Amino acid sequence: MGAGSERGRDDGEDDDSDDSDGAEAGGRGGGAAEDDGENCPLCGYFNSPAAGDTCDHLRAWVWDDVIEGSPVYDEFAAAWSDFSDLASSAEDVAEFADNALGLAESMALPDALVAYSHWENSPLDVFVELAGAAVGEGWTMSGPLGGSGYCVYLESDERANAATDGYRALLAAIDPGR
Repeated sequence: MGAGSERGRDDGEDDDSDDSDGAEAGGRGGGAAEDDGENCPLCGYFNSPAAGDTCDHLRAWVWDDVIEGSPVYDEFAAAWSDFSDLASSAEDVAEFADNALGLAESMALPDALVAYSHWENSPLDVFVELAGAAVGEGWTMSGPLGGSGYCVYLESDERANAATDGYRALLAAIDPGR
């Protein structure tokens, strides 16, 4: 992801590449069709994830409920899923949550890590909440390849990485054998 973020930007220097697609902030990248993507809410770049034409802010995209993530999202989802699985397998889930909240507090981690660990949440919903991600408006395509999708964007990976590290730290404290 991120291949299209520099495309079509004019930095004032001439180069030998062909920038004939004319993409600019708020513009369209790579000549994508009208209904195969969306504009980034952070920079305005038109993202077409299926074509691999995306800005640097895109962290995940969803097409017909299938999530395609970046390494930042994938690492978060794995850490969250491990913690959520551990929570859901506890004999007493309420006691587990109380103990995990106590650990989070003693480790100076946000309580939200535990609050969002419930298995009825999806990793993407938790990622959006904890990382402060922006969700795009989405798009729909008709025809034989039709469906609907949307993208998830981050200005910075800092909060996402902190949440991933927090889940890993809680897992190590609760179940050192993992």
